Formats: sequence, C-alpha cells, structure tokens
Amino acid sequence: MNPALAYENATCPYYTRGECNSCSLLGITQGSRLSSKEASVLSAIRAKGASPETVEAIRIPHHPWGSRCKVKMNVTGTTAAPCIGIIKADRTSVDLVECPLPPSHIRTLLSGLRGFITDAALVPYDVEARRGELKNIIVMSNHDGSQGILRFVVRTSESIPRIKKRVTELQTNYPWLSVITCNIQPLPAAILEGPEEIFLTDTQMIDERYGELLLSFAPQSFMQVTHEIAQALYQRAAKYVRERSVTRALDLFCGVGGFSLSIAPACREVTGVELSARAIESAQHSARRSGFSNTTFVASDAEHFLAQNQGASYDLVVTNPPRRGLSAEILRQLKLLAPSTIIYSSCSPETFGRDCAALHDTYLLRGIALFDMFAMSEHCEVLGFLERRGSPEPLPSL
Repeated sequence: MNPALAYENATCPYYTRGECNSCSLLGITQGSRLSSKEASVLSAIRAKGASPETVEAIRIPHHPWGSRCKVKMNVTGTTAAPCIGIIKADRTSVDLVECPLPPSHIRTLLSGLRGFITDAALVPYDVEARRGELKNIIVMSNHDGSQGILRFVVRTSESIPRIKKRVTELQTNYPWLSVITCNIQPLPAAILEGPEEIFLTDTQMIDERYGELLLSFAPQSFMQVTHEIAQALYQRAAKYVRERSVTRALDLFCGVGGFSLSIAPACREVTGVELSARAIESAQHSARRSGFSNTTFVASDAEHFLAQNQGASYDLVVTNPPRRGLSAEILRQLKLLAPSTIIYSSCSPETFGRDCAALHDTYLLRGIALFDMFAMSEHCEVLGFLERRGSPEPLPSL
C-alpha cells in the first residue's frame, strides 16, 4: 500500500473505543492527517518567530503500524492479573499489549510477560498506595527483530532474584532478547527510570544498522523510536554535509554517535559531546568497529565543553538537544563559535523555533526537513539547516 494511503486509512480499536488517545491523528479526518501534521509543525515554528526559506516534504514510514522499535509500558493491576499499558489522567489503567505501533515480535513479548509477572510473583506498583515493586517495562529492538533489550523498572532490588532466575526461560521463549536488565527507580514520582541498571545477561548492548551506519545501544541509551525514519534523518544530515566543504565538525548532545558517525566520512575531524559516559562508550565502540579514526567523543556537559573550548574553530555544529532545547548560554556560545553552518535536530517544533529565532541575527534558517518519527501523533522530528549570514552557498536540494 502507498505509505500516504496507509497513514490516512489507519484505524485502531483502542482509539475507537476511547481507551487510548495517544495516536491523536486518528481523530483527524482521513485524507487530512499528514497535511494537518505538517501545518501544525510549521505553525509552531513560525509562532516562535522563525521562518524557514524552504520546507521539505515530511518523511513517513511505509506503514505507521509496526514502525515503533521502542516501547515504554506502565505495569499496574495485580500479580495474578497484571495490566501492561498506560495510566490515564484519571488514574485508570488500560492494557495495551496489542497496540499496533510496535512490530509483532514486541507485541508477542508484551503479551507473554503477563504470565511471566504472575509466575515470578512480581507485584505491580500501586501509584496511590505507593506499594508494589514492578513499575514499568521498557523494550527496545533493532528493526529486523534479531536483537533486543528488555528492562524491568522496579522500586527496590527485592524482586530481582526472581527475575534473574527466569532469564534463561525468557531468552528461550524470545531468542531475540539479547539484553535483560532491572532498573531501580525508588522514588514515588512519575519518573520512568532510575540511574541504577542491573544487568541479568552477559551481553550489554545491541546493534542497529541505519544504511551504512552501525550503532550500538545500551539499555539507557537514547534510541530514535522509528528505525526507518531515523535512517532517513541521519542520511539527510550526511547528504547536506557531503555537499559542503567541512573540515571540523562539532556534534553537541551526540548520544551514541548517530549524527557524528553519519557525517564522519565527509569531514576531516568530528568531535561528539554528550553528558552520558555510557553513551560515549557506545559511540567510541561504534567508531572503532567502523574504522573511523577521525572521530573523538567526549563525556561532558555541552555548556561546560563550549566554555572550556573558547577559541576553537569548527565549520559545522550539529545539535540534537532534549525537548527543552538549547540554553541561553549555549546559544550565546554558538554565536561566539561562529560556525559556517548549524544542523539542528529537534523533537520539539516550539523550542526549535524559539532557538532559531534567537540565532536569527547571525544565522538564516535556510530550510527544514520534517521526519515522522512519532507516527500517528502530533509530534514530529525537525531537521533544520542554518547558515551564517553572508554565506554564499545555497541549500543543497534532495
């Protein structure tokens, strides 16, 4: 089926029954969903004072259903009858093990975990009473379903021996589960995970390929949720860099190195900066395995790195910050750094627009590309190309 038709014609029984409204575009008239999403993103950017010169058509997955390679589920109910899904605003729970967004192998696992919870005597966490052990389940998988990560987010270490005892059973039933962990999140707050990760398997990372790019992911690594769109995102950034003369590039908030390693073949030198030391280890591992000798990865806060490297010279800065966007200090330091071009990837059109507007006195927003990383929702990944005023180079076309 044509991807656009698949998108416009998609339906979901959870949405139809009013049990889950996460895929909000299902409420948009069929035939208007993609145009509505594009218009919403552009409106949010322009409302913050930014106006791109060109807008590339949104990239969408071949089909929204089965596209999501990472899922996060709340666990409620009882040991005998666990509910794996979401907690709504009114504190009621909805079981979503048959949610059509993830592929079939993840749905099969989620369904099987009901019985696992019962057999392992895991007590789902009661938010109101602040009792219980198992809070959340997080699953990550590569796109072909050959490797995956299963994480049990628990309140204390009390249940870990019972989970560990059944690791062989889990891997026998679901051979693609390479990594199984318990994450301890003791706080009585709506926080998805805690800082402590207990590995129950010898393997600690999985691999995912995006075209020629091969990345490694640990349980707490940031992984783009839709493989097909992440691949298009990295390849679009790489194409932009290939069509320019880039000597030195700086990648702020580099994570496990997705953008850094995508653009490395077209640069003499790439430096990636990321606060998470574990993510930097993954990036370094991927760089060594791919034979890149021109990449350096630094575990550091972005503001601190920029402050410590005043006077450095970069042709290009890539930045992929959290949803909150760039701080005022980072924006100030970028202007002082004065790279010829900035590639800005953002999951928040609002903060993207705000930051581009703040840079407008120095940089022109030459164009944006939209990527449907969050199928059937209002959310969208935006890739922006900013060029320092006075730059003679036009924005390369696709």
